[in-house]
Amino acid sequence: MNTGETTTPGELVPIVRASLHDFSPSVAATARALLETEEVVAGIASFLAQLAQANQVMNLTADADPRHVLATHVRDSLAPLMAGMSAPRSLLDIGTGGGFPAVPLALAWPDAEVTMSESIGKKARFLQSLVETLPLRHARVIHGRVEDPAANLPHHAFDMITARGVAHIAVVFQYAHPLLAAHGRIVLWKGERDLAELDDPPFVATLQRLGYTPAVFSYALPDIERNSKLVILQEVAPVTERLRSDPASPHAGRVTRRS
Repeated sequence: MNTGETTTPGELVPIVRASLHDFSPSVAATARALLETEEVVAGIASFLAQLAQANQVMNLTADADPRHVLATHVRDSLAPLMAGMSAPRSLLDIGTGGGFPAVPLALAWPDAEVTMSESIGKKARFLQSLVETLPLRHARVIHGRVEDPAANLPHHAFDMITARGVAHIAVVFQYAHPLLAAHGRIVLWKGERDLAELDDPPFVATLQRLGYTPAVFSYALPDIERNSKLVILQEVAPVTERLRSDPASPHAGRVTRRS
């Protein structure tokens, strides 16, 4: 846990503004203006300050230094904007933990209804405190596991379901599929080694039977040496038509459809 001195939101505002300004060329043109609004900048600054403070008493993330979190976790959470994805009407994030990717996405997509699910009580309480203090106008927290009927999540209700660093692809798909609206998409943050799961014959058969075609969006974060991937599972509608690959950007992603 980070026990160092906490930086205030006011002190973080210019740091966040500069970071998002440097990052904005990596995202689709339609999203650049969203990232640099005062509401988003102030919201992320407050989120970083609260995360650092809470991490002194609970283990939300290994390194809660605001600059580290901003450069890695916040930017990584915004990878769907790098892929040119537009804001969904309703988003469910599975296993939100310390707030990723749901909080940065909820700030960048202020009109989306965002549901954050978290099974660990202290983390769920932290997320609820964020809902009450940040400009998260349409966000809510569910304390529990999405596969548990007690969570009372409506089936076929979410246009987008996300999960970052949660379980195997097939396991997340099993939980997410009943909750996904028609033609919705499941977006998973994965590494290179995880892609082998997409070639597992039983899982391939399941995707084909249910009418899903997986795609992989490869991207690089500024100043981060890591080969990052978004695995996108979407029913019927071809996902590649909605994803961006801008060769003029040094951090542009690459979409690969999986057959």
